[in-house]
Amino acid sequence: MKIVYRHWEPDQGLEEIQAKIYTKASGLPARADQIRARNLSRDSKMTRYALTEAGEPLAYITSRDSSSERGRVYIGYPWTMPDAPTEVQETLFDELMGFLKKRKDTEEIATTVVFTAKIADKQLAYWQEKGFVEDERLYRYQLDFDFNEISKWKLSKKLMAYTSREATTKDLKYLYEVSQVDPLLTNEFETEEARESYFKGRVLKDGHAVLLFDKGKVIAASAPLRIEPDQLFLLGNEPRVLMRFTAIRPGYEHVWKRLVFDVAKEVKKAGWMDTPLRVTFYFRTNAPLAVIMSEMRSELEMFEVILKKPLTT
Repeated sequence: MKIVYRHWEPDQGLEEIQAKIYTKASGLPARADQIRARNLSRDSKMTRYALTEAGEPLAYITSRDSSSERGRVYIGYPWTMPDAPTEVQETLFDELMGFLKKRKDTEEIATTVVFTAKIADKQLAYWQEKGFVEDERLYRYQLDFDFNEISKWKLSKKLMAYTSREATTKDLKYLYEVSQVDPLLTNEFETEEARESYFKGRVLKDGHAVLLFDKGKVIAASAPLRIEPDQLFLLGNEPRVLMRFTAIRPGYEHVWKRLVFDVAKEVKKAGWMDTPLRVTFYFRTNAPLAVIMSEMRSELEMFEVILKKPLTT
């Protein structure tokens, strides 16, 4: 079989190929539009593909710079289709690793394994053979809320003094603004095109986004989304409503309850009141007790393991 190796290029259908390979190999969902936005923000050599001569997908590997640790770059697992020749995986890994090591900004190379991927154990063994060692684990803490109870919350006069409304296309500037000042969201969008694609192409398209104002200043925003379990964002076998993003201006962290209260109004419009709201936040730790607690408490999920490999000089 003749194998064609190539880097990322836009408008070549490679994002669809990447999504197809990842979904098939991992058992987890992937969106071509999200892949395209990420790849456009990176050096084209940071994502590589192996295709048949006819352009059929065989494998891919990608990488990204860390948004929080300077000098750290994450290399992805070389995902393959079932019929891919065995040498394809090693060729992709070796070529990308060689490229990353030569970059002047690379001080440390790390990787991640999502525990719900169907080959997570195989991935961990692969990275350990490559000399990667576990650094931390990423967990998510989650609670479910009843929307009928939320609608009965008695909020303070201070919280009720703020004004809110459902966002429209005329409010894009407010969504951009509050997402840029929120310290947890500011690095979520690698380019302004990605930010626009998310809010304009997805959030406002689906509707029910909420904006919260202190007089004329936007201070918070969110939007509910009802999803079925996908074993990535939502485990289990029952649907939940998620706050698909939460943006809060620094100094206004106390408005979260008011934001949820207004999201509940949009949920009522959508007819989702009987579906619980799943609220989640993530944290990283290497505490051994966290592993045990995640096995004992349903509200604590172990999501991802982070491994790293310091560069040798």
